[in-house]
Amino acid sequence: MTTRTQPLGELAEIVHGSRPYALRSRLLTALAADREQTADAPEDRAHQVHRRLRLIADNLPPVGELFRNPEQLAVLSECAALVDPPLYMAVVNHYVLCLGSVVTLADDPAALGRPWQNLTTGRAKGVFLVTEIGDASSHLGTQTTARLDPDSREFVLDTPVAGAAKFSGVGGLGVPQTAVVCARTVVDGIDRGVFSFVVDLTDADGPRPGVTLSRSLEAPSLPLDYALVRFDGVRVPYAQWLRDRAHIDADGAFHDPLGGPDARLQRTLSVGQILWATLPSAVATMARQCSVSALRFSAHRRAHGRLAPGASVLELRNQQHALLGALAESFALTCAGRTAREIWARSRTARRAAAHRANGMTFSPWTAVDRPLAVLKAVTVRGAARVAAECQHRCGLAGFLRPNLLDGYHGFAHAFDTAGGDSHLILLDAGRSLAQERGAGARGSIPPADVPADHPGWWPAVARAQESLLRDELHRALQQGVRAGRTGLELWNPLLDAAHRLGEAYGSRLIADSLAAAVEAVLDPELRAVLRPLAALYGAVEARRLAGGLLAAGTLAPGTVRALPTVIDGLCDRLLPHLPLLWEAMGAPPGAAPAPLGADDYAAALYDFLDR
Repeated sequence: MTTRTQPLGELAEIVHGSRPYALRSRLLTALAADREQTADAPEDRAHQVHRRLRLIADNLPPVGELFRNPEQLAVLSECAALVDPPLYMAVVNHYVLCLGSVVTLADDPAALGRPWQNLTTGRAKGVFLVTEIGDASSHLGTQTTARLDPDSREFVLDTPVAGAAKFSGVGGLGVPQTAVVCARTVVDGIDRGVFSFVVDLTDADGPRPGVTLSRSLEAPSLPLDYALVRFDGVRVPYAQWLRDRAHIDADGAFHDPLGGPDARLQRTLSVGQILWATLPSAVATMARQCSVSALRFSAHRRAHGRLAPGASVLELRNQQHALLGALAESFALTCAGRTAREIWARSRTARRAAAHRANGMTFSPWTAVDRPLAVLKAVTVRGAARVAAECQHRCGLAGFLRPNLLDGYHGFAHAFDTAGGDSHLILLDAGRSLAQERGAGARGSIPPADVPADHPGWWPAVARAQESLLRDELHRALQQGVRAGRTGLELWNPLLDAAHRLGEAYGSRLIADSLAAAVEAVLDPELRAVLRPLAALYGAVEARRLAGGLLAAGTLAPGTVRALPTVIDGLCDRLLPHLPLLWEAMGAPPGAAPAPLGADDYAAALYDFLDR
């Protein structure tokens, strides 16, 4: 007979992957100890974040080794996200974007000298400055300039207009900060494209000469010290230009093997691949913790409504639909996170075919850098925000109390709909390029009638059919516009909503395929009996959420949609007996995220938390 240890072990491997468990344990232990030691010590947010970055640096392998293993970066992201979402935002800036840019674009990172040493040891907080406040799609129209001074062979960094001010989490006094700054590089009066530069922003005494920081700005969804940054004649040594095989001869001649500004911008922003490869795993971790905590809370919470006084809240069908649906979605996001890591790992060992780049950059640069990774970023952060919001709502007041962490998880996922590459623009560009590439990629037809909606293969077939139908529809509309002589905005303006819907459908299909592949690979029959209805529940809940678009496209019939609540009821009944297994494997390790919400006795746990 199969023992419980076997399905639990295989499920834990699916959730966490073949991961460096020692690193995960070390980071969570260090962060938990820090939380206990500093619980009663008042400290401003900027200094707390900087101290924790140093603590993380002390517990990581050398940076070069860290970036050679995508799994280690994903573990770092998951641990920081689970324990402290605002800290994870700082980790994204410091490790993924700032150090990631240096590792990716510098010939020899150690040649940077002191800035490299300060970043790798955590003595300086790393930030990434790309977004400018003045215009939409500022990544495509960077105004910050870095002009070469041919006499000194230094670059002179300037903010030419107020709208070119950079925005990031750079507020707080007395914290040394080093930035990777994306700037339009001008050599001999010619725009050579957007490169990155390593720039010391602040030291213990405040901003460095030529650097101006505004007063702190607040972003309540993700509380950090944000500010605007401007440059006035800041001199940057040639060695701190992240030139990525470009160079300038002694006589001032500029050479870039990429050949043009658009290709250079794509390369400069390719650091986004590291973010998109690890962010889905981090937001899936948050979503799992939200759903497990909310389920445990509902299972132990008694209701006093007159229909069934004293019944567990989780006995109510609408609560089951919401929270088991959230658990199913968090598992699907977990599988999508594994797919994202696999895509990035493959891209690091061989240059992947990039036919999608032929269409260039229209709404944003992100899909030109890597379409599937960018889209996975967009749909996973939106899915995690959905899960967190639903769990908050279903837990009532408890869902909005800061110690229970749901609010922080929701704030992070919601903020990252815009951060890390605007999700709406990513999906617009994905839909645009898919329609122009008609005939390539996934194709599908309406699911056959003999595949029931409670089968785990039903939703992948639906998602594939929806993508195919929307792609054909947009392609026809596009061709009709071209034949009518329309171009540019005149051509695309009436089609923007359709392009976004197609981008969403493409993302839905990516997640559906990731989930189906993970469940299909399960070996343990007992676990397969649990995960198949979990996967089917995700599909049924998604189909109900997206029913309007599925009906409009003709992908689903009205009768199928009307039957979905009954299908969901049956799947919930199959899953309820297996909740202990699911939340043991999918929840945080004991002590890692000490929220009162998931405790057997919530009120006592909340009092204990408040009395510490």
